[in-house]
Amino acid sequence: MTAPAPDTGRTEPAAPRAPRSVWRLRHAGLALLLVAAAPTAVAAEPIPIPPPLDPVPADSLGVPTPIEDPSGVALRHFYRSLTATARGEGQTRIAVFGASHVAGDVFTRVMRHQLKSRYGDAGLGFLVPASPWRDYYNRDANLSYSKGWESSWVSRTRSRDDGVYGLAGISFTSSSKHDWARVETAHKSPFGRTASRIEVFYWKQPDGGEFTITVDGKDKHRVRTKADETGPGYAVLHVPDDGHKVEVRPKGNGPVTLFGIALDRDVAGVVMDSMGINGARAATQLEWDPRIFADHLARRDPDLIVLAYGTNAIGDTDDPIDAYERRLDLVIARVRSLMPQASCLYVGPSDRPVKVEDKGDDGETRLSFLPRPRQEQVIDVQRRVAHRYGCAFWDWARAMGGDLSMVSWVNADDPMAARDYVHLTRRGYERIGQLFMDAVMTPYEATLPHPFGLPTPGTASIRSVP
Repeated sequence: MTAPAPDTGRTEPAAPRAPRSVWRLRHAGLALLLVAAAPTAVAAEPIPIPPPLDPVPADSLGVPTPIEDPSGVALRHFYRSLTATARGEGQTRIAVFGASHVAGDVFTRVMRHQLKSRYGDAGLGFLVPASPWRDYYNRDANLSYSKGWESSWVSRTRSRDDGVYGLAGISFTSSSKHDWARVETAHKSPFGRTASRIEVFYWKQPDGGEFTITVDGKDKHRVRTKADETGPGYAVLHVPDDGHKVEVRPKGNGPVTLFGIALDRDVAGVVMDSMGINGARAATQLEWDPRIFADHLARRDPDLIVLAYGTNAIGDTDDPIDAYERRLDLVIARVRSLMPQASCLYVGPSDRPVKVEDKGDDGETRLSFLPRPRQEQVIDVQRRVAHRYGCAFWDWARAMGGDLSMVSWVNADDPMAARDYVHLTRRGYERIGQLFMDAVMTPYEATLPHPFGLPTPGTASIRSVP
């Protein structure tokens, strides 16, 4: 039976048929079909690949993938900051922007925990307390909120015309005294258990109302958001370095628009702000008010900025790749112009194959898969633009195993990816997080002194040179 043509988002002329040979290979449990055309013939159309017949060993998945940095200095500021932090001479601050891979906060948690365990914990960082959607997480903090807040972010249904979004690309507004948002330091996690500095990011506006900040149920602080001119505002409280519960509540005398709450510590260590939006593209940032973004980014003053976008963009087959490159150029140029001293790292998309559905003779629907043609195009653009502005690049899809590797991750004996063939499972994100950390830290660890020629603990993959 002839399989229907997959929807790859583009139309190509039919190739003339030519003699070919087909070999079936077994690699990491995935059956691959390689098609070799006769030397004088036009390349044949790709053949959809079925899922593996047997589960793939999960432990075999993932490929060590280095950071790509032609300049050799893209991460230098970050590495120098870590060295100073290790000496107790300040904080290393990290800002991570991305889509759902970041919003789920498993991949990012691996990075956060490993850095904090080695260099110290300087707090939970920037948080969005009124969750914009059900599966928005910071897996160290405890977030709770009333249902009356109106949350906004760039999307088909929740966007604002004025671009008033905060550092995380999200804002939430209420005029009701019955609404509240609460952030608590960690209960279960060993990290983020204390804070000594509380900062509420809000919007000043002519008709703005008041809100109160309550700390541990007793200390109340009233904040006025009414101002002659619109602009970002900040309310800062200094508290004992301990566990805290922070509640924000409108007074009900006008609209209150909030962007987030930062819980930090005045100690040496690492603080990481993780800011992901489901369904986002990098160009989403171009719809944020540049004045707010610049002010918030300067306020957090990151030593490393990570941009992790692309999995959604590789599905945008109606978006010309040159137009995509122009927008990405604007995004990275803006970030670099706002924080020229910070290190910059772009993380590419995960593998996202094209699904082909076919009904067999028994009426059952069967899935097979093709490489997504746009995937490599997007990765090439990201790499090129990142390097153009002195940013490093890390190839997530390559770390999974390249084209069609997602099929193996989904069909592992302990599944490493979800059945949507887009997102990973907890274990999958943890594996990617570890591969990412290995890539980021290996160049830095290689510069550290190793007493008696032995590798630093925890860096067994780094060998000293005789």
